[in-house]
Amino acid sequence: MALGLSVADDIVYTTLTFYVRGKSMYQTVQDKPLLGFLKSGSKTFPGGKDYVSTAVKGTFMSDTAGFLAGYSEDDALSFLQSQAVRRVQYPWREVAANLIISYTELKKDGITITDNQKEQTHSQTELIRLTSMLEERLSDFSESWARAMNSMLWADGTQDAKQVAGVQSIMTATPAAGITGGIDRGTASGGIYWWQHRRLSNIAVSSQNQTLSKVLRHELVQLRRFGGRPNKALCGSTFIDGLMTEIEAKGLYTQEGFSRSSNDIGMDKIRMKGLGDFEYDPTLDSLGLQGSCYIIDSRRLKLRPMEGEDNKIMNPERPYQYMVFLKTMTWTGALECTQLNALGVYDVGNFNAF
Repeated sequence: MALGLSVADDIVYTTLTFYVRGKSMYQTVQDKPLLGFLKSGSKTFPGGKDYVSTAVKGTFMSDTAGFLAGYSEDDALSFLQSQAVRRVQYPWREVAANLIISYTELKKDGITITDNQKEQTHSQTELIRLTSMLEERLSDFSESWARAMNSMLWADGTQDAKQVAGVQSIMTATPAAGITGGIDRGTASGGIYWWQHRRLSNIAVSSQNQTLSKVLRHELVQLRRFGGRPNKALCGSTFIDGLMTEIEAKGLYTQEGFSRSSNDIGMDKIRMKGLGDFEYDPTLDSLGLQGSCYIIDSRRLKLRPMEGEDNKIMNPERPYQYMVFLKTMTWTGALECTQLNALGVYDVGNFNAF
């Protein structure tokens, strides 16, 4: 007996859909907290335009001297015009990944495919064999897709001009220079430079003075100063070590730590009120950013897939001269920031915990 071509194709499509859209895709092999975080807060936008665009405003009439003026009797009053609303815009990009399964591979797994419409009978054993084979192929494909998307969303866009410019294109090494979303960070001012993210480098780690902890508490106030509500801190391993060093020095263990058992040297998650957990992101180590921490406000930094184009599975026709199955998955969208001063990057430099 043999599997009909349409039956086999449906099984491949259904299994691929399960793998790339299921939760397991983002939890395999190596954690990818940035990818999961951005996917969970993503917001679609309609097609029909070249950019993802949003109105932003950082300067107000009150930033102009004399807006609120005292007067008496017939004093002349000054009239001011409201400051214009600006628009940020980010070009959307298209990415694709392809999967090919040859009929030869299927035969080696004991599966025969026919496109003869009269031969549509198949055994349960063949279905099980096909599904088992697909689990291996598609788990590889889904993990590879997740890795590639995660790497792209961390990158600065220089790796490929046709890919989405990621977090490092927005939270750069030079907050006071460059352009983000079409607005110049160095000139967008109004009493304060509002179109700039926070960045501090070479922060000292001190068991005695608690320097890193104090800096982070101060910075959280600054990130919230203009309405930001940061809710995610993604850190490299060295930054986590720095936090642990300062916490251990003051004995701030939870009931899950040393206090329960003299043989337990573990520590619960490190948290900050008003922010949440400091979460380790292995990708930062891979990028050489193990000493960094990226603090993000999910309302202000958001993944924007185009409607109907988020992990879209396509079924290219098999070329007549090739005996293969072809599947393509595409994604179209952008990474959008609408408030830079709600985001911050912090680095502990060459700190060594050992």
